[in-house]
Amino acid sequence: MAKIAIDIALLLPEAINKICTGVNQAEGSDAFSDLSKPDNYPHITLALGIIDEKDIEEVNSKLHKIVQQFTKLHLQVTNLSCSMMPDKKRSSCHFWIGSTNELKKLHGMIMTELAPFVSYDVTDDMFILDSDEEFDPISKVWVEKYKENNPNPEKYSPHISLKCGKAEYSNLPTDFTASQVVLCHLGNYCSCKTILGSHQLN
Repeated sequence: MAKIAIDIALLLPEAINKICTGVNQAEGSDAFSDLSKPDNYPHITLALGIIDEKDIEEVNSKLHKIVQQFTKLHLQVTNLSCSMMPDKKRSSCHFWIGSTNELKKLHGMIMTELAPFVSYDVTDDMFILDSDEEFDPISKVWVEKYKENNPNPEKYSPHISLKCGKAEYSNLPTDFTASQVVLCHLGNYCSCKTILGSHQLN
């Protein structure tokens, strides 16, 4: 079976989704991916990588067991910043999330316990694209470098990608609670395109 690019991610409450979509769609935001689309979920990445389609069921089973060890996460959007993408061609903006011990622990357990199923040798055809989309290879860079950039939980920097090169939002910090962990098939710009499994924190 085929290998696919995946994101294990925290989805966000509706109030935070609306803020992210508003920033993404604001006039002059220079959005390169439309967060208002129903299949482009704003999210906090817990792990990126490549898995074999035949392993989706087992990955979901193991992910469910991990998630059951955690209660809902009380988090905070602390600040907004924009910086150059790895290809140095354009800027990308993010809401940064205060990294709690529980969030780091969840990220670390996912990275460790799902490691036997995950690789990072990524190719273009592992992503889902709309019929009118042109694939941007920057998507591959984020996946293939994920483990290298997150060697341990202390290096983990949780954030929400706003999928735009310019952004303004002043009502920070903002608190929220996250309760849903999903396994997603990645789209262009590492969007969470198709949900392959959903798991609720206790």
